[in-house]
Amino acid sequence: MTEDKTATEDFQAGKYAEAVEKYSALINATPNFSSYYLKRGQCYLKSNKYKEALQDAQTASSLGEKSMELAMLGGKVATKLQMYEEAYRFYKIGVELDNTNTDLVEGLRNLQQAILDEYELEGGEDAEKGYSAVDFCSQDPYPGDDKLLQIEQKILENKHNIQDTIPWKDYKDGEEFRGQASEAAIEAHSLMVAGKLEEAVQKFTFAIETEPNNAILRRLRSEAYYIMDDKINSLRDLWAIPKNQRRVEVWRLGGQIFHDLNLPLHAELWFKNATRLTDGKDEGVKILFQRTRIQRLYAPLCNDLAINVEFSDFGKCVVAKKAIKEGEELFTEKPLIMGHVMDKDNNFALSCDNCAASILTAEDYFGSTLETMELDLKELIKESWPDIPTVTCDKCQKVKYCSEDCRRQAWVSQHELICPARSEATKKLHEISQNLGHGVAEDGVLKNLWDAHFSPLFLARVWSSIISAAKHMMKESDGSVPTAEQWAKARSPFRKFMAFGNSSAADSMPTILNLIREIFKDCGDGVQYKITDNEFNGRYFQAVCNLQTFSSPITPYHRFMTRVSKLGAEDTRGMRMLKYLQTTPHLNTYCGLFQLQSCLNHSCTNNVQVSDAEVEGYGGVKVVAKADIKKGDELFTTYIDTSMPRRLRRAWLFRSFNFWCHCHRCEFEGDGPEVCTECKKKAENNSLFLACGQCHRAWYCSVPCQKSAWRRGHRKICRKTKSSTDAAANQDSIELSNKEPEK
Repeated sequence: MTEDKTATEDFQAGKYAEAVEKYSALINATPNFSSYYLKRGQCYLKSNKYKEALQDAQTASSLGEKSMELAMLGGKVATKLQMYEEAYRFYKIGVELDNTNTDLVEGLRNLQQAILDEYELEGGEDAEKGYSAVDFCSQDPYPGDDKLLQIEQKILENKHNIQDTIPWKDYKDGEEFRGQASEAAIEAHSLMVAGKLEEAVQKFTFAIETEPNNAILRRLRSEAYYIMDDKINSLRDLWAIPKNQRRVEVWRLGGQIFHDLNLPLHAELWFKNATRLTDGKDEGVKILFQRTRIQRLYAPLCNDLAINVEFSDFGKCVVAKKAIKEGEELFTEKPLIMGHVMDKDNNFALSCDNCAASILTAEDYFGSTLETMELDLKELIKESWPDIPTVTCDKCQKVKYCSEDCRRQAWVSQHELICPARSEATKKLHEISQNLGHGVAEDGVLKNLWDAHFSPLFLARVWSSIISAAKHMMKESDGSVPTAEQWAKARSPFRKFMAFGNSSAADSMPTILNLIREIFKDCGDGVQYKITDNEFNGRYFQAVCNLQTFSSPITPYHRFMTRVSKLGAEDTRGMRMLKYLQTTPHLNTYCGLFQLQSCLNHSCTNNVQVSDAEVEGYGGVKVVAKADIKKGDELFTTYIDTSMPRRLRRAWLFRSFNFWCHCHRCEFEGDGPEVCTECKKKAENNSLFLACGQCHRAWYCSVPCQKSAWRRGHRKICRKTKSSTDAAANQDSIELSNKEPEK
């Protein structure tokens, strides 16, 4: 009797520990046989050892397993562990195989219910929950801001004759007129409220001439000047107030004036002082600071584009500068830094590790078929297949590039410190990445060590690029170690990307953290970089919150096809070649940090589409309008599968991204027939409200409510239910016409 058979008998007899022991022995003998991992995973599931079961499911997946058994095992245990994104990933494998499978449908329902149960357990939607975007944005200066501030000061002095503030002296003259000054100030304020600004300024001026040291009068006249759009005189009044007498209102108004004058460093400084005086409790002034900073950082990127990046109550957002037509390309972008996506279909030996360009050769594509082709077709391939010189890292002989320039750029920017030939730690990190996150943990057990769709090498690249940049500046300045300013400059490109997470990546992935610490404890030239738990968590969630997947869409295969299509009609090679060109090559999937794309917010009715693009010879993304967009409207992408019902979508978004979606679609869809979507009235006596007859995703207690919702905006998001999943989600609803009677 074979070991496999006895293990199966133990499983069927409920002897799960014995079965695990036997399957473990089989795995040790044949570690690349996915079936044994699935069977052992089932034993762990029956023993309520969900973490071990999930690791076996992930290992089987990394070995290429795609079966309903894998989908159900991974989906069930990930749901038990409240790892809902991972559960959904496994269940999607089953959906692709057979979306009518009853066990699969039940598993998906259990997943949805688990998410919703957690949603209810936490009290449902709560406006107090989630994060305040402005609290995740630093007011720390950028490197070089001090020099820019000095330049702005010269503009103030030379263009506007505004000098450094002079401390006020004690004025005793004119005491006999102070009563009149007080009356003038009161009258001026009344005139200001009445909108008679010029008269108000005259009265304020009389009062200030009598009491030149009165900060309140200066501020009030400044406000009058500001409303009159006389920003320079408004600023002069505020500037004249000594710093120790400037209250929050002074700093706030001054910041607004500097913002209007396009002097952003002074604006930030004044808004920052206003924030300090309120102990950071004034959300409004913090938002004003971030609006100024965001405009300063992103305006240069948007100069020639139809969009601007702004800061709203919910954080950064992309807004249309002008009306945009459906199908219009809004911008293309290459990544600030890129890395690998953990996908077994990727073969990174066939693309450049610096620019993501495909380096697919004819031999790679045609394989052994090339040898059996007719001679003239071989000649056609030799003539027309792009000749791409493949360059390999001369240290590790593993990482490949499309040119010597790309190899050199990668070495200087990040590869030198993380080359697998550099140390045992770098070698092991590369092996873990190639094995899709699996490796031997510190306890000697083979397991999944990495919990993300992107490779751990991506984080290593981020730190390597920071350290490489700091070392370069150190050498240029003849220093022995990088200065604090040089470290700040090296980190500054990554400050644009917000990070949020509610768990500890350092705690859940200790092997990876210790490997990365080992890699960077000696960076050469006497430089060390210590990575704390907090920094590891920050960079990890920075990636989770901002990474966009992409591919370089044009390969040598596509260029070959283009050349073949241009052959003359008399050249029969083109037609004969087509039978060998039936399979489109897989595009390797990368991930990257994109400065503009990462500013796009979510909507369940997104009006832009992000897709792959070739940008200046690099793989990148392009953003195209899905619908007409008005000037001033925000551009939205989507973060999740928006075919899910409203309640599940919103619970998923809150759990994954910590915000409650209030998009147009979420406003006009409902959660079920028990509550009227429009007036929120609850159904009584176990009755159900009628559903929209078209989309089946809104319910109304009456025809007037249905008509009101239709007029207010439901008509814009109402779509006929497209899938059986949608119909099943709303199976308890009763149809209701949502069309208004013709007038």
